[in-house]
Amino acid sequence: MELRAKLLVDGVLSGIHKSPYKGSSIEFLEHKEYSPGNEIKHIDWKVLAKTDRYYIKQFEEETNLKCYIFIDSSGSMGYKSTGISKFEYAATLAASLAYLLLKQSDLVGLISFSDKALQYIPPRSRLTHLHVLLNALTELKTAGRSDTSAILNEFVEKIGRRSLIIIISDFFDDTKKIIHQLKYFLFKKNEVILFHILDPYELTFPFETITFFESMEDERRILADPKSMKDQYLSEINHFIEQFRQSCFENQIDYWLIDSSTPLDQALIKFLARRETSLRPTHKG
Repeated sequence: MELRAKLLVDGVLSGIHKSPYKGSSIEFLEHKEYSPGNEIKHIDWKVLAKTDRYYIKQFEEETNLKCYIFIDSSGSMGYKSTGISKFEYAATLAASLAYLLLKQSDLVGLISFSDKALQYIPPRSRLTHLHVLLNALTELKTAGRSDTSAILNEFVEKIGRRSLIIIISDFFDDTKKIIHQLKYFLFKKNEVILFHILDPYELTFPFETITFFESMEDERRILADPKSMKDQYLSEINHFIEQFRQSCFENQIDYWLIDSSTPLDQALIKFLARRETSLRPTHKG
């Protein structure tokens, strides 16, 4: 996973993307003569001792970002029709984003969850922190139900303001409750990005013969003729996706649907290119 993430970021994304995020730092910028209204705590007392004049320190705008990556490891994420599972795809995506952010000296934390938080790794900015995150992702096994809104409710008080919240999941969950919980993060000026990972068979339902369909999160199991239910299934999955996408749009949540058969480099390049465009200042002539 480490090799895939580094090859992806260094080999494909290098030069295309530098920093699509904004955050904070405390680098000293310059001195400015004190004037009434300036905060006394910023007076440089050493300069006062040398010059007998009051100057205050100015700092660069903060540039380091704090990011929390939530990754769903519930049972349904283990599904795969061909190639890799949704979880394997999600884990590589999480590793690539973490590496990209750490290379920019941003802070990255990780929360894995099903219907409860399984792991919480606090944000750190050292590049060596990548190994901690990768080890955690490698050890994860998919199992159990998902309850994303409960996890968000648990972390809304732990996560401060102006952070980047990334959630990677198939979102086979109560999306109204998820949006409701995400509003609390948005209220605290956090930015939210959702990566909605679905298998190509979940999107196209190409089954032809009588098939047993088994839930990967509970004991439900039915024998069905897929041809007789294909139209209804596609109607419902497309309605689910569009309703979720619209709710995200109305709440200024960045939503990305990714078919897990899409090469990850292509998916990331498309995401970063559109993100850079959306962050670029507009000029009026």
